[in-house]
Amino acid sequence: MKKPSIKTTTAVLAAGLFSATSYANTCQTLVWSDEFNGTTLDLNNWEVQTGDGCAEGICGWGNNELQSYQADNLTVANGTLSITAKKQRVQSKSYTSGRLRTAGMPTSGEWTNGRFEAKIKLPDAAGMWPAFWMLPTNPDVGWPMSGEIDIMESTGQASMFAHGTIHYGEAWPNNSFTGAHVLSQPQKWSDNFHVYAVEWEPNEIRWYVDGMLYSTKTPSDLANPSWWTYENYQYHILLNMAVGGSWGGTVDDSALPATMEVDYVRVYNLGEAAIDGPNIVAPNSTHTFTVVGAQGTNSSYTWNAPAGATISGNGESVNIDFTGATSGEVSVTVTNASCGTDVASFNVFVEPELAVETVLDNFDGNSAVTYTYFDGNFDVSGGVLNYTRNSATQWDVIAASTSAISNAAPLLAGDKAFAMDLFNTDAALVGKQILVQLENSATATSDNYPVGRHSKYEAFIDHANGWQTLRFRLADRIDGDTGDTNVDTLVILIDPNTFNGDLYTIDNFVILGGSSQPPAEATSVYVSLVTTGTQSAGKGQKFGTAAVTVLDDLGQPYANASVTGNFSGTWNEAQTVSTDANGVVNFVTSTSQGGGVTVNFCVSDVTAGLTFDSAASTGLCQ
Repeated sequence: MKKPSIKTTTAVLAAGLFSATSYANTCQTLVWSDEFNGTTLDLNNWEVQTGDGCAEGICGWGNNELQSYQADNLTVANGTLSITAKKQRVQSKSYTSGRLRTAGMPTSGEWTNGRFEAKIKLPDAAGMWPAFWMLPTNPDVGWPMSGEIDIMESTGQASMFAHGTIHYGEAWPNNSFTGAHVLSQPQKWSDNFHVYAVEWEPNEIRWYVDGMLYSTKTPSDLANPSWWTYENYQYHILLNMAVGGSWGGTVDDSALPATMEVDYVRVYNLGEAAIDGPNIVAPNSTHTFTVVGAQGTNSSYTWNAPAGATISGNGESVNIDFTGATSGEVSVTVTNASCGTDVASFNVFVEPELAVETVLDNFDGNSAVTYTYFDGNFDVSGGVLNYTRNSATQWDVIAASTSAISNAAPLLAGDKAFAMDLFNTDAALVGKQILVQLENSATATSDNYPVGRHSKYEAFIDHANGWQTLRFRLADRIDGDTGDTNVDTLVILIDPNTFNGDLYTIDNFVILGGSSQPPAEATSVYVSLVTTGTQSAGKGQKFGTAAVTVLDDLGQPYANASVTGNFSGTWNEAQTVSTDANGVVNFVTSTSQGGGVTVNFCVSDVTAGLTFDSAASTGLCQ
């Protein structure tokens, strides 16, 4: 990695704010951070932006957003910044939320190149649009010619996806963008805190979640490489949560208030070790995992894989066979004399082995669908479908009505899956995409996309050696207004967005469900939530209260965990109590106080029958 150009504020480093922090990768330097350890937002680090964007000349903040940003929606407590969206009218806007940035601030500022990361817990309320992103501070041209780097965006109705994007090109409406997204199953990204990052060096930007690389962009990925202007400017960091808007979708008022939680934001001079490999794998499959971004030379590598998996090799790149494996962590420790030790890890979900639950069509007379439209040549003979794609149609469609999908939620979570058998001996078809899209015919029309489209699922042709079974995986949760129980139409799109006239031989289009594997076993627990409050003691007196939730690594409540925590503020005492059947323990101070009180609480220890994962926990004592 080339040495990045970093603009820092000298006063920050001179103040020694980071001297107590130890970094395993000694070649990497922390340039700036906000750990949100106080009780108020540091206004030397952040400018709070307010209003509806009209004062900036972009009413609705350029995206038809429904909120007015307010300072009161930004709070700092228990080591976390909370950005909260509320159903609250301010002038013409029916919602409020929060937005802040580092532009021009005395102890933060803007940077060119480096590693930019934040540990964030996303909301899952429909209509929320949280973002961690960057803009140039003083560009000499307008948006998007000057560029935009979206480190992480998500939406509440589709919080199983995290997106990383760059914007560039010509003036709106001829602007361009490119990016990628990463899926989390069976849990959503919103279920826990995760580290979202970009590493940006000249002519390359890479996106990460936790220790996993999932996207890389360079000037060659742009239709016009001259549109890559990112190194021309210094960029500041923004954190915000929009409500509704062009991507946020319809707001679920019953889910408000909704909060985006930020544990920290950090800027480093250099990147760090990560892993290039999948976070979701099919059962009994083998995949390659490779170390990327490690600093130093002459490194040694120590790999670990989930229980039951087999590692082949012990170098920079290994193969991991997941036959008989459970879901769990893939990790690598990189060690060298020049930079010390670096560790990268992320959780890999091994999809369950599923049996055929519903035959949608086996082309032998057993069908749970009624075909209503197709663009190509639809020929059923010999017990298979021979489908020739219409070369004059960019989006070739096979549409069918069905009552076989009474609830699409298990398909979203990966508990069920579409599958089809496909025969192929044409090498040119390897890698071609096939989509299955679920729709509601009562609202979806040919010209109102995305209305009425519930979700879509993708598979890719794997080889040209004859028959293969394609198992589909969630590609998008499209229209949050189309409920899981409102699907009555499925659409198959073969090699979408092309004009090919290829022949596809298909059999046994089914829904898989009913795992043939035993359920996964939890291996660790973590603190997922800490809240504080007061309880009346009568006559104007109050007790301090705190509630702590402990979950296992499968996201289930963990009972009988012994939790030790400390009250601070008005009270100063420690208590140890065990969690109930819901994984919750309620603490109450032993004494009451009158007047205005301050209740702070942190968790100092959790003892359970499983390993305590402090790195995944929130609300711990620092």
